[in-house]
Amino acid sequence: MPSVMQQHSLTASTLMGDTKIPVPPIMFTKGEKGEELIAISYLGADLCGHVGIIHGGMMATMLDEGLARCCFAALPSKVGVTARWEIDFRRPAKCEGFVVLKARTQRVEGRKAWVKGRVEVLPMGEGEAMRKEGKGEIAPYDERGEVLVEAEGLFVEPKWAKFGGNL
Repeated sequence: MPSVMQQHSLTASTLMGDTKIPVPPIMFTKGEKGEELIAISYLGADLCGHVGIIHGGMMATMLDEGLARCCFAALPSKVGVTARWEIDFRRPAKCEGFVVLKARTQRVEGRKAWVKGRVEVLPMGEGEAMRKEGKGEIAPYDERGEVLVEAEGLFVEPKWAKFGGNL
């Protein structure tokens, strides 16, 4: 993203920072046509709505961005916007930890792509979970990769995109 655009971007600028999102997400994709995307992010304490709990709007933003990125490669001009959105919050997301966003393109028809995804807490190795608990007890739900938020959406390539427009 050009720096002139980045400074005005919610996800590439405003939400970045030592106590927010300290580094850009690490992303992995599968398939040349936007079949799957996995993104690992660290979410800091300044992204909370309530003390210790990541704001639901932050979780929704992550999913909107992740699901859109997942399907971009499948769209004719490789760009799209959110047309429809449904989200289900399953559990509170605790701050100061790693989460994994997993998205999969379900179907593509011309300029339209349907995508599903979810955010989970990054599962920790058993040894690390035991050290955190101090006694070898079972780790709390948010340290075993439990689903925090699920979403599905329809993303549409704008008609102007075929003329070389850029978001």
